[in-house]
Amino acid sequence: MISFMISALKIIFLLGFLIFIHELGHFTVAKLCKVKVNEFAIGFGPTIWKKQGKQTKYALRLIPLGGFVSMEGEEERSEEKDSFSQASIPKRIAIVAAGAIVNIVFAILVYFILVATSGPYVTNEVTKVIEGYPAKEIGIQEGDKIIQVNEEKINNLYDLNNSLRNNNQEIRLKVERKGEILEYITTTKQVVEQGYMSYYLGVNLKPSEDTFINRCINGFIMIKDFLFSIVDNLKQLFTGSVGMDQMMGPVGISEVVSKTNGFREFVYMLALISISLGVTNLLPIPALDGGKILILIIEAIRRKPLNEKTEINIQLLGFSILIVLSLYVTYNDIVRIF
Repeated sequence: MISFMISALKIIFLLGFLIFIHELGHFTVAKLCKVKVNEFAIGFGPTIWKKQGKQTKYALRLIPLGGFVSMEGEEERSEEKDSFSQASIPKRIAIVAAGAIVNIVFAILVYFILVATSGPYVTNEVTKVIEGYPAKEIGIQEGDKIIQVNEEKINNLYDLNNSLRNNNQEIRLKVERKGEILEYITTTKQVVEQGYMSYYLGVNLKPSEDTFINRCINGFIMIKDFLFSIVDNLKQLFTGSVGMDQMMGPVGISEVVSKTNGFREFVYMLALISISLGVTNLLPIPALDGGKILILIIEAIRRKPLNEKTEINIQLLGFSILIVLSLYVTYNDIVRIF
């Protein structure tokens, strides 16, 4: 029972917090753009606390898994000077994009802190050659520096792992040994880990000196990998390399979050879900922030807004598609769990 309560609290906090900062982004930029915000609410359902500010009503609602910002002229166009619909297109785009951008920036900062506090970056200098792997077979030695794989320069462990990722073909290595450049041709060793294929040369590399600068460098290196992995996942989804049945919704996310062990793992999931939420929201799909931005761009090109009824119908269509997709993803989540 206690374990269930802890898991529930973790899920509520994670989803509630990420949606809160998302809506806070919309709210803050709307205020900066002098757009009237009628209500800023955390949660859905019956109101359990509220306070009327000078212009905005602040509310806390019963179900803590969401929130919203209600702006004057957002749902129905208004002629009021400080309404959303009367703001310039750049201001409206900034307001709409702000939520997703906050999620992305938050995730990057959190991930940077996690990586930077874990240690300095790992160099390209070999400290150990492992028996039974290609590096040993071709004669790589301790103290060697792996400086190139095929045409890719290698400066650190991240570069090496990236160059070997999914690479089971013949590779050309350039190694520096006491000022001399040596060249080798070999293949990686394929190892199945947790159901996935990994590719290794069989070397351990030397960590850089443990300084604040080197920890920051490690943070920047891994952020690059973090962002590229998100983009790569989206690319695979839209090219069909990853099926829609592999997508994860709130139920699947809740299952993963409930199984996190320790503070760092939980915070890592917080960052991962935050950036996923931000990037997904910027996709040009009606009913998402990206769809709203697309409509605003069309308005800028046409130099006049879309017919209000047409815009509402587009948003309703997008919302209907998202509902169907959510039901499909939730069904798959439940099937995977049970």
